[in-house]
Amino acid sequence: MPRLIRLMLFSGLACLALAGVLFLTVPRNESAGLALGEDVPFYSLPWNDNPFYPGEITTADGLLANWETVPSSEFCAQCHYEEYEQWSVSIHAVSGPDILYETAISANEHAHDNRQGTEKIRWCESCHEPLFNLIGEVNPLPVVGPNDAAAEGTSCIVCHTAVDSEPLAGNGALTLAINTINDYEPALILAAPAEHARAMQAKTYNPLMGQSEFCGACHTEIRLPAINGDEPMHLQDTFDEWRRSEYADRNIQCQDCHMNANPAEYIAALSRGEQPERSISHRFVGINYLLTAADLPDNLVVFLRGGYPPGDIPVDTWRASLLEQQRLVTALLQEAAELTLQSSGNAAPGEALAFDVTITNSGAGHDLPTGPRDQRYMWLEVQVTDADGDVLYHSGWFNEQTGEVDPEAVMYLKLLYDEHGERITEHILFDVEHLEYTRTPIPARSSDTIPYSLTVPADSQGSLRVEVRLWYKLALQELLTYLLRLDLVVPPVLMAETILEIPLQ
Repeated sequence: MPRLIRLMLFSGLACLALAGVLFLTVPRNESAGLALGEDVPFYSLPWNDNPFYPGEITTADGLLANWETVPSSEFCAQCHYEEYEQWSVSIHAVSGPDILYETAISANEHAHDNRQGTEKIRWCESCHEPLFNLIGEVNPLPVVGPNDAAAEGTSCIVCHTAVDSEPLAGNGALTLAINTINDYEPALILAAPAEHARAMQAKTYNPLMGQSEFCGACHTEIRLPAINGDEPMHLQDTFDEWRRSEYADRNIQCQDCHMNANPAEYIAALSRGEQPERSISHRFVGINYLLTAADLPDNLVVFLRGGYPPGDIPVDTWRASLLEQQRLVTALLQEAAELTLQSSGNAAPGEALAFDVTITNSGAGHDLPTGPRDQRYMWLEVQVTDADGDVLYHSGWFNEQTGEVDPEAVMYLKLLYDEHGERITEHILFDVEHLEYTRTPIPARSSDTIPYSLTVPADSQGSLRVEVRLWYKLALQELLTYLLRLDLVVPPVLMAETILEIPLQ
């Protein structure tokens, strides 16, 4: 063996040995957390002594996380680059920085011009920017310094230090052992990788990482009276929707679909009665196709996501990965529902034509739609044409120039109203006094049938063509037009379509 190689090998082994000694001899602190008053002065507690309230996220010791030592996802990427690259195009990576959230947060903070507007934002930040809450950054006075990890949205360290979850409480109800993990030094990680895997909550050591209860902590949103109102207001219940479904009975967890490398393919296999192989991807594929639209002009997707991801991912690689994410998102939406169209039989000129459209939630393990349903919604487009191609009936049109949807369409949307009965379209949840649905969301593996009818013109001949499309839209146009002041029309995604030819007698 050449002398240089022997020297390099010896040096490497020596470094590992030294790291091992350090790992065994460096004192393991019980907690690296910071105490209010002593370590973090001038911290506002308007309701109780819980520094994270009205958010439900907390640390195992109740102390603030140390803003100087909490590692960023970019730090984790030094060893876990593939996982980091996948995460970088996810919505988790920008759950805080994205411009839609940041603008809505600003609007909510000043809603009512109420007192403790900043402190109430801890309710939102517990899920969207949990580290901001945990280090004490959500405070009227700046009392802690900047931290790269805090601006990353739902980052590696947030999920991988979670030790408990209360999914029905929601609002970020995770308990993180973030203050008792001390092996952030690369040398210590290198010396004891198994210990690092155990500390970072690999699924082998912490089954919670693969359970829906973990996801439910944030995918349950309940506005507390501390923010507004006399009673808690349920705004999102995605976890409970799953808990009541047959997916829970079949032990199909949120992670099985949304962390699969190809969620649509996995769901299609489930629908065929198969038990497909599980795989893991940190893309966290959901339904936000706007923040993955790398083909938008003028770098608009970069603006919407709050900038480029940190780290050394080449821009071209990141954009290509975003487009792949968008493909996966679209495919997932198109695997969620099925349409069927039935008519009572032949139609006659001058008489009524009746037909039924049935939407089946065939692929989602929760209600359809789910999440913030005051923004994310779906609707039916139904068009009937005669043999000459003349339109006899059209419901559910979409204006591509203005983003307007036919207000008379069959729509699955949650309507929010303020204390004056005025409709809230910009996701200002602090102002909501009551809510109602245009149509009840469809539970998993359930269907909703909608009857349609029209009078066939007396001079019609041949046959009638009935076309039905189910559309999905990520956000109300008002959110972009009035809140963000963006000249951008949110395009819908076609989820399903079907056609029926009806002969005329």
